[in-house]
Amino acid sequence: MTSTDHNRLLGLIAAAAAVVVWGSSSVLVKNIEGLSGLVIGFHRMWIGAALTSIAFLAAGGRFSWRLMRASCAGGIAFALDIVLFFSALKETSVANATIIGAMQPVLVLAVARRLFGERPHLRDAFWAAVAIAGAVIVVAGGPAGGDASLHGDLLAVAALVAWTWYFIASKQARTHLGSFEYLAGLSIVAVVTVTPIVLLSGESIAVPTTADWVYIVIVALVNGALGHFLMNWAHAHVPIVVTSLMTLGIPVFATATAAIFIDEPVTLLQVFGMGVVIGALAVVVIHTSRQVPDVVEPPVASS
Repeated sequence: MTSTDHNRLLGLIAAAAAVVVWGSSSVLVKNIEGLSGLVIGFHRMWIGAALTSIAFLAAGGRFSWRLMRASCAGGIAFALDIVLFFSALKETSVANATIIGAMQPVLVLAVARRLFGERPHLRDAFWAAVAIAGAVIVVAGGPAGGDASLHGDLLAVAALVAWTWYFIASKQARTHLGSFEYLAGLSIVAVVTVTPIVLLSGESIAVPTTADWVYIVIVALVNGALGHFLMNWAHAHVPIVVTSLMTLGIPVFATATAAIFIDEPVTLLQVFGMGVVIGALAVVVIHTSRQVPDVVEPPVASS
């Protein structure tokens, strides 16, 4: 196995691990009571930014205008995605918000060739459509998670745009920034972006209980730092079409984790949808994982 093949395999594993982490974290967020999604996201980003910055500096890295400029687009998009998606969950049903978010690969497929030179075949587009259909079945096949509303659906659409922007910006940034370096930079930008939004909202940022703090810290470390580090590392070695499609596994793992840990029921229709998603993604990964040149991991900027 060549070094390129080895890195590509590791990239696929890293992306898959990020999807598992992101999907599984929904249980933790669900257990945080008395806080809005906006406030949870605020604390998550502050904790993540603080710990990531300390680790980055301790490892010999340094913040520079070059790093902050290169991380700016991804950091802003990340902050907007968190704010908009968590707000959408409060305004519309979980099913609507998640189904709308699952449309991200459609937008990525539309720009992958022009921005990154990736040329998915018609066959890949077909299996992408099958995977998207499976994700819709997983979400829609279970009990409704709340009342739908046009306002909430529009927030989910805006979150979809921000999520797609974040993926594209991260892929572009990883051509000249290391994964940990980029994570540190985007975390600072995200905090600077989200803080005025939360303060202007007038919501209290007080956390009621110690248990809520524990859940928030775990979400910040596992969902935030670890999940995004893994996916951003994968961006340098795996086509963006593949990493984007792999995120369709998020509702699969969210549903499975909720069934295991908080006894949320899973229907046979959802199990069928999970099989469709996993099978279609396996086909796409096998067919497209060789369509991108390997990228040498950029060195971390040091003093």
